[in-house]
Amino acid sequence: MKKEEGKCYHIYNRGNNKENIFFEEENYLFFLDRLKIYLIPHIDVFAYCLMPTIFIYLLE
Repeated sequence: MKKEEGKCYHIYNRGNNKENIFFEEENYLFFLDRLKIYLIPHIDVFAYCLMPTIFIYLLE
């Protein structure tokens, strides 16, 4: 996906059949660690939400 400068992106994903994608606290921490490693150097994160069945990002 090509990123356009100055544009906001609403990115989300949900587990199949609304099943959980996060099962333990460590799953959330792992996910946030990957956010820090792979996304933060390239984008600005305005907001995020992690719930047992879904994750949501608002990015620029």
